Amino acid sequence: MKGRIENLRSELDTVDGDIVRLVAARLDLVGRIAREKASLPGDIRDPERERKVLERVETTARELGISAPLARKIFAEIIAHSVARQGATLGAGTGADPPREITVTFQGSPHTYGYLAGQKYVASLGLRARFVGVPTIFEAASELLSGAANLAFVPIENTMAGSFNQIYDLLREHELSIVGEETYKVDLSLAGIADVPLGSLQKILSHPLALEQCGQFIRALTGCRAVACVDTAEAMRAVAAGGDPTQAAIGSPEAAAACGLTILRRGIANQEENITRYVALARGPERFDQRITCKTSLILSTRHEQGALLRCLTILSDWGLSLTKLESRPRPNRPWEYMFFVDFEGNVTDPRVASALDDLRVAALYLKVLGSYPAKATPAEALAGGMSRPADLTTRVADANTAQPSSPVGDSAVAAAAAAAPPGADAASKPPAPARRSKQYKLADRASRQADTVVRVGDLLIGGDGFTVMAGPCSVESEAQIQATARHVREHGAHVLRGGVFKPRTSPYAFQGLGHQGLDLLAAAGKSVGIPIITEVMSPDQVRPVAEKADILQIGARNMQNFPLLNEVGKVDRPVLLKRGLSSTIEEWLAAAEYILAQGNGQVILCERGIRTFESATRNTLDLSAVVVLRERTHLPVVVDPSHGTGRRAYVASMAYAARACGAHGLLIEVHPDPDKALSDGDQSLTFPEFSGLMEGLRRLRL
Repeated sequence: MKGRIENLRSELDTVDGDIVRLVAARLDLVGRIAREKASLPGDIRDPERERKVLERVETTARELGISAPLARKIFAEIIAHSVARQGATLGAGTGADPPREITVTFQGSPHTYGYLAGQKYVASLGLRARFVGVPTIFEAASELLSGAANLAFVPIENTMAGSFNQIYDLLREHELSIVGEETYKVDLSLAGIADVPLGSLQKILSHPLALEQCGQFIRALTGCRAVACVDTAEAMRAVAAGGDPTQAAIGSPEAAAACGLTILRRGIANQEENITRYVALARGPERFDQRITCKTSLILSTRHEQGALLRCLTILSDWGLSLTKLESRPRPNRPWEYMFFVDFEGNVTDPRVASALDDLRVAALYLKVLGSYPAKATPAEALAGGMSRPADLTTRVADANTAQPSSPVGDSAVAAAAAAAPPGADAASKPPAPARRSKQYKLADRASRQADTVVRVGDLLIGGDGFTVMAGPCSVESEAQIQATARHVREHGAHVLRGGVFKPRTSPYAFQGLGHQGLDLLAAAGKSVGIPIITEVMSPDQVRPVAEKADILQIGARNMQNFPLLNEVGKVDRPVLLKRGLSSTIEEWLAAAEYILAQGNGQVILCERGIRTFESATRNTLDLSAVVVLRERTHLPVVVDPSHGTGRRAYVASMAYAARACGAHGLLIEVHPDPDKALSDGDQSLTFPEFSGLMEGLRRLRL
């Protein structure tokens, strides 16, 4: 009898091997079909054929007397895997062949859900991978950023727990791109060293999130307490090593099998549908063939206007792009201001998507594209399974937007903003934009936005009908100097404290600034008097560290066309004051602003600071006509720096009044406790009494 069972099991092993070999043969055919499709138009995916395949599989299953739903489930997974393999065969649009073996970093250890989902993702691409587990998500990102890994594979949302905010923080703070996604159904199972009654259990070990998701089951066990572990696989290993039958662990069946544990109960989560969506992160974006169904993710901050969020969502609708996710998160250090994380169906290589992103860059204050990648988790897949989407939820989005301008918007309210787009909408349905004045810039052009851009810094609005004064020393020299200046300019009406900490000087022997020490002094002074601060950045590597402490980043005249620097400040969510170059035309100046806007940062303030001419009576020639020209040509706010524009403190007040009169949105003024002893630009810095007199004169001028 035992011999016959062993023979039958041997035959079963042979059949299992044949099944695997047949799946491999099918995937080989899929790859060959993909290569044939490479030279043909049309989508990779053929939903009608997929439907017929599944119907045929179910029919065959019934004829053979096996479960039709089981057969459908197996083949639906095979088809999804085949579609991913076809996309991988076509490859990214760069034309470069992907490496056959990659290193993938993830949080946790082998047999955790992140590990299992990562293996599923990599296998769908036909790649081999070495998986490296680390204790935290941040360490996974560090491995990727350092070049030690090709991908970081991390969870981004769960159908029970919601979004993983740590991931969104990483995407906001670092130059990481989403290049793929994967979903994995979480089967939370209880396992112990032996098949014991559940009532005998005294401890249950698992990751805190798993314990929370199984809370109802655990609470039903009298006298049993939960114990948190670093991950579910570690919990399984601890129970196996302990050998205590009164202890059990919650995790994947795969982890239980690897540790030699017995499954006591499967599917113990509070909800049956427990699915985690993971994303693959890389150090840079990938471009995919337009025939691959893609999803694009981005971060945006809306303007401080009524209906601003709805206008951004309407742009997606107008271009026929379906929204699949919208979630709000607080903006760092900006109380009661929010940024939005958006997913929509579309590929950045599609001209419609490119046009929509251009429109969003105009409509939003800040936009960062997180990646465009093959979609595996979309409402469209749910529809194929028989679920229906509400006909139109646009009004819910509108209600959420107008209830409170900066209130969070729930995921469910927004998943259907896609319904705002009529079926089959395309670029032809979008009304033509006004004619552009310049080929060098389009986002900065008044033709792209009739209303003035207003840049918000805390409670301060720069632009529109307001008038903002930014005042302080050319250079931060000491704590006493910057604190005294901060108190004086604040008491006499200044709105922003300026101060240089990295100083570009003509002579290498001149004072170069205090660097990060000066930044700390400037930040402390601004905080002590309750006003925001502005300081200059000179190189791309300074941008993010300075942005953590400064409210406004300044680009000096010498760096107006430092394009790597412009691109970098365009990637951070901080207002940028862009000074005009020493000999730059207005067209060149606006083109430089376009670099920042094109990266997604719409919070640009232009600063006229004088240009170099043949006249030597003043340090520069302050071109106030530029203010009038800019007010006509661009929606961006314009401020004037009469200190650099004249180079002489005796002329500063007169030119400040003139700037106010010609329509500038504000001033940038240099003020020093003792200008004659200043380490830089003392000749053009106002004394405290002179600044007080200027502010009084500006108040009278307003009247």
